[in-house]
Amino acid sequence: MILFKKIFFLVTIYFLSISSSLSNINLKIVMKINNEIITSYDIEQEKNYLLALNPNLREIDEIQLFKIAKKSLTKEIIRKIEILKYKELKLENPQIGNVLNGLIRNLNFSNEKEFKNYLKNFSLTIDDLKKKIEIENEWKNMIYSKYKNSVNIDKEDLNLKIKNFNKNNFIFEYNLSEIVFTIKNNVNYENDLQKIEDSINNNGFENTANLFSISDSSKLGGKIGWVAKKNLSSQIITKLENLNENQYTPPIKVGNNILILKVNKTRKQPNKIDKQAELDKMIIIETTNQLEKFSNIFYNKIKLNAKISEF
Repeated sequence: MILFKKIFFLVTIYFLSISSSLSNINLKIVMKINNEIITSYDIEQEKNYLLALNPNLREIDEIQLFKIAKKSLTKEIIRKIEILKYKELKLENPQIGNVLNGLIRNLNFSNEKEFKNYLKNFSLTIDDLKKKIEIENEWKNMIYSKYKNSVNIDKEDLNLKIKNFNKNNFIFEYNLSEIVFTIKNNVNYENDLQKIEDSINNNGFENTANLFSISDSSKLGGKIGWVAKKNLSSQIITKLENLNENQYTPPIKVGNNILILKVNKTRKQPNKIDKQAELDKMIIIETTNQLEKFSNIFYNKIKLNAKISEF
């Protein structure tokens, strides 16, 4: 009997603590996507996740942050629903750990323990991130399976680039961030562009990436990282060449999308080129770029067919 009372007391305290934390969020249903319900608590957790990846988001107001979290969570759930048609999500793929370690390094943490302590500030755990990484990773695997035969790589052009850059004693690299958005129609293009430019001026480039970019990099404030100049198209190089650090390009049309790139830093690296390794790397980059376009097209298609209700 004493043991039962003790257990009952602990369970009561547990549920009271949960009830208290949820009451601070004013729990309510925000959306329903097919059969998936999104509550205000889910939105709050998504906000915490995005803030953990891009602390600069603290600079924008709550209304905008709510919109960003809602858009991000909607994308994740629509992707998850599609993935679950083909496979279960069990956190068993070893790629999850590799992606997590890359994320830890990109956020400048020395190890997983440091990162765990950091996440506690946002009421998040490593497992919370692993679940999100798994969805994103399985989505990429699915897109690759669906569209790999549609990827077109011009190896002759890539080899020519390698030959030209092999003449230099150093490799020039850019540390870049991106904003990618779709042109819905030419009538609204100038208005959409003005909104983005106003947001960059008022909220900063990284926060604007969270707000407007359709690329997966938006979660990290649009951060791409270090990219060798030789791996960029001549169209993009032309736009970047005269920029200083913390400046960004004018809009660059890439297919049906518009790309804006920000130069975070630049550096020169000694030119030690293994031609085959460099070709393999360039093929991966070009394949990834093309698959990203297919990913956006496919996502927009299934989003149109999803039943989305807002409350």
